[in-house]
Amino acid sequence: MDLVYNTQLDFASNISNFLSSSCPHLRKTQLNIIPYIIFGMINAESSVSSDIAKHLKDHFSLIQFDSVVKRIRRFFNNKLFDPYLFYHSVISFVISNYKKKHSDKRVHVIIDHMFSHNNYTVLMFSLRIGKQGIPLWFRCFDGHFSSESSSESIILEGINYCLALLSDFDIIFLADRWFNSTNIMKTIHDAGHTFVFRLKKNIKVFIYDKKEKHNIWKFLDSLPNYECHSVMHKDILLSDSKFKCSIVLSKRNGTDDPWILSTNGNYRFTIKDYSYRFGTIEFLFKNQKSNGFYIETINNSSLKSFSSMYSLVCFAVLFCTIVGTDFSKNTKCYKNIKIETHKTYKIKGKVRVMSLFNVGLTLLKRAFYSSIYIRIPYSFTLYDI
Repeated sequence: MDLVYNTQLDFASNISNFLSSSCPHLRKTQLNIIPYIIFGMINAESSVSSDIAKHLKDHFSLIQFDSVVKRIRRFFNNKLFDPYLFYHSVISFVISNYKKKHSDKRVHVIIDHMFSHNNYTVLMFSLRIGKQGIPLWFRCFDGHFSSESSSESIILEGINYCLALLSDFDIIFLADRWFNSTNIMKTIHDAGHTFVFRLKKNIKVFIYDKKEKHNIWKFLDSLPNYECHSVMHKDILLSDSKFKCSIVLSKRNGTDDPWILSTNGNYRFTIKDYSYRFGTIEFLFKNQKSNGFYIETINNSSLKSFSSMYSLVCFAVLFCTIVGTDFSKNTKCYKNIKIETHKTYKIKGKVRVMSLFNVGLTLLKRAFYSSIYIRIPYSFTLYDI
């Protein structure tokens, strides 16, 4: 019989050992099933219980298929499993061992919503890693964009969580026009960190007018902007609260909707910082949806079931990304594994063509039950790429 490496049992044992040390609150029954669900998710590239069950092997093959599906669903609906505490324990361990590439300690945290059709809304805080992101903190809600999901108190809870989690770093929070609250900006500013938020055009600012020769109220869309270069207004009083910040308007060239950005940081980096928001959050949500685990196929479960499933999807995305960063960082360990992560062009030079998540996902699926040994990093060391 040929020897195979990285079996389902190998994976489950290593994940179980990690969870035992990082999540001591987990019950034994939870610890016994979670690693196998994650193994099935990665192999099936799906978050559907029946798809996960189809990819479970070994002793699961001796159990009726319907019983395996029911066991997975019972776990998702288990009221004793706290998905937020589970992911908090995991991400706290990962961030405490995060290998930052640059010495300036700047990190970008993106705030955004994700929708699963009209069924669920997720408020997500993500950390930029290279050109994509990993989940830091999330909350799930019923329905499409419920008022609770955009509640200022919930958003502030996420901000304060990130401030505590990333206390050793200089955080730059990035957010779009859903988060136009001066109270949120003030919280970040008072904590000694930076925000770059895109603003709605109909917000009023108290600004000096050259004709009137004193400050007057104006709407943001009445401020002058230019075709070929951005413009900055420093120390502007924003909205009725008269919160002081800088306003940066991007150039109009090539767009009908130029950015209007507020920041308390160095305005010279404002546009570049905000541009990081798109790749980070779009890659993350795409990895959870059509490029990874297809969470949108879940449409008739309870909020409890969806939240539990989503926490394991976040874990799977995180783990695949960690494997991808390890592959990119420790190239000598994978010198015989051929995965094309970059292409070189005459004009553009070297360009990444496969995301860190997809590198990790590809490596894991090659490694499982392989007759050739492929290293899987179970240390959960995340590298900045």
